[in-house]
Amino acid sequence: MKKEQIIEGILSILREEKSLRWDEIAGHLDIIPEDESANAVLHIVLKELVDNNVINQKKKEVYYIKEQFINQFQGIIEINADVGIVHTNVKNHEKVIIRRRNFNTALDGDEVIVKLLAQQKGKKPRAEVHKIVNRANTVIFGTVEFDGDFYFLVPDDTKYYIDFLIPKKFLNESKVGDKVSARFLHWENPNKSPVVQVEEILGKTGNPEAEFNSILKEFNLKESFSKEIVDEVASTRPPQNRKYKTRRDFRDEIVITIDPEDARDFDDALSLKELENGNYELGIHIADVSHYVQENTETDIEARLRATSVYLVDRVVPMLPEKLSNEICSLKPDVPRYSFSVVAEITSKAKVISYEIVESVIINKRRYNYDEVQKIIDSKEGDNSDLILKLYQLSRTLRKKRFSSGGINFHSTEFKFILNEEKYPIVVKEKKSNEATQLVEEFMLLANQLVAQNIKVISKKYHAKELLPFLYRIHDIPDPEKLKNVLQIVKTAIKKNINTREVSSKQLNEYLEEMKDRPEEITINQLLIRSMAKAEYSHQNIGHYGLGFSDYTHFTSPIRRYPDLLVHRLLKEYSTGKTDISRIKFLNLFTKDVGKNSTLKEINAAEAERASNKTAFMFLCQYQVGEVYSGTVTGVTTWGIYVKLDELYCEGLLKIRDLIDDYYFFDESNFKLIGKRTKKTYSFGSRIQVKIVNVDFEKRQIDLIYEG
Repeated sequence: MKKEQIIEGILSILREEKSLRWDEIAGHLDIIPEDESANAVLHIVLKELVDNNVINQKKKEVYYIKEQFINQFQGIIEINADVGIVHTNVKNHEKVIIRRRNFNTALDGDEVIVKLLAQQKGKKPRAEVHKIVNRANTVIFGTVEFDGDFYFLVPDDTKYYIDFLIPKKFLNESKVGDKVSARFLHWENPNKSPVVQVEEILGKTGNPEAEFNSILKEFNLKESFSKEIVDEVASTRPPQNRKYKTRRDFRDEIVITIDPEDARDFDDALSLKELENGNYELGIHIADVSHYVQENTETDIEARLRATSVYLVDRVVPMLPEKLSNEICSLKPDVPRYSFSVVAEITSKAKVISYEIVESVIINKRRYNYDEVQKIIDSKEGDNSDLILKLYQLSRTLRKKRFSSGGINFHSTEFKFILNEEKYPIVVKEKKSNEATQLVEEFMLLANQLVAQNIKVISKKYHAKELLPFLYRIHDIPDPEKLKNVLQIVKTAIKKNINTREVSSKQLNEYLEEMKDRPEEITINQLLIRSMAKAEYSHQNIGHYGLGFSDYTHFTSPIRRYPDLLVHRLLKEYSTGKTDISRIKFLNLFTKDVGKNSTLKEINAAEAERASNKTAFMFLCQYQVGEVYSGTVTGVTTWGIYVKLDELYCEGLLKIRDLIDDYYFFDESNFKLIGKRTKKTYSFGSRIQVKIVNVDFEKRQIDLIYEG
């Protein structure tokens, strides 16, 4: 346990209890008497808190918290526009809200001490920032502006709620209109501007290359690999077309890949053959990256740090060098490739009779894209149509079983942008899930589920009291309050009296089905997804709520996700039966660390991809300024309404100050804007017409006004 966690733990305990002995505090913190180092840290922390007059000490090492610190909490502040949130471990104060007027120079990511304000009964706790403990190591991206007297940095990200002063000596040759990265220097007085220094000029605002390059900098994404890694990978060779004693050979069988049309790395393939007993042998073949990327090589360490490939509008930032990801590991057509296969005997009703996980070698006999497979499903004709149609029928049965056993049928939307030579987006296409994409998805889900279940089987062979160290993909149950708020909106939309408490995943599926083909469908899906807990990687298994699986991992994408690569390695290592106690202890810590880092890097990648999409949408919309579009309200806040435009698929902001027909107030409990005089309301799913009036690259924002 880290020192900061011990401090917060002590204060949390003493807020609940009047006074405690040190050994009672240790017990609350799960510090056992035998753990000498943890007990030593506890004694040091207690002494520091006494010396700093935060807690008092009675005789015989009995401690109690000072009155003025009972309503103070320490944590990292997360800021979005005008609202800050600090999460604590304190009962009844797990989430403390801070309004902008109470930030007191705090910036997103700062470690702060907050002090509770007097609160109204039934309202969420509000607080003010009392002290900045540690500043985040902040680099801010934005545009240089000049107001006639001073130079300012106008930040791209809305989490920065104020412009930053750039003293002339810190411009570093940047000019007005330049897109730059800047280092935060200091901010002591909330009535003055924070100060930054320009570090790098990225280009002109509104230039595609500059805007897209700034995303790499903003999210700390590296495209290139070190010379050591390039040299290490240079000697790697693909498999030869010869016999392999230690691998199961699928080269004579029909193995196919199904991917997006523009895919360059192919990490999964499928095969299916009928057995004499009428069942099928299903092969789910995954690129054997762990054969090439050995533990603690330079390539492995870099992949572990990156944790994931990042898919931006104008490029892919890969986890592995291109020679591995697009060539040697990729399951390209007509050449032998090493794979790691889940081979299952499965009935026509999609019941798995048995399975094994084996190292293998395959030849991809045919590469299909999703459109080609969808045509075969629709027409019942085409190359390997018999194989594809049988796979399709199995996938439909698997999908139906998954939803009936608790999986939630969310619909998500992705976009593909077509760029010209100057990287300007000229066309956007909405990528929707169809039967071809679902076919692949169901078999990947099955493989991931079977691999997670398999760790129980392997652990029994080791006669271990606990499961062997492993990395799971987990998804906790949703926050009841968040889910209740969304279901209130669903209730209004479908005009039915629905249960908003203790909702089962089966009921959620029923509500989603009710929303099908309605204008609010996509919005409700997005809101429900936001109300869910975030899926994570963890060394501890709690199951996957969204999929309805008690055991789940990631195994099927080792070219682009490090957790999958680690899972491959663990399966291979455990299969030898030679993993000793010291190695198991190491792997317990290692899987924990990899899970934490991979979760953080996945979040960072998702935010970078959203920023990339938002930037591309702005380029498309800058030529539509003055045009009127119909749209659906996708968000309602204290500062305005977010509207998704039908034809452009993008989201813009209609500011509350531009709704001039009435004075509108925000109904927080029902997520509505309501006109004081007219009682006119704007809520999720409302259909309105708006005009695009401005495209603000500095704020990554499309400004709208109301047209009807």
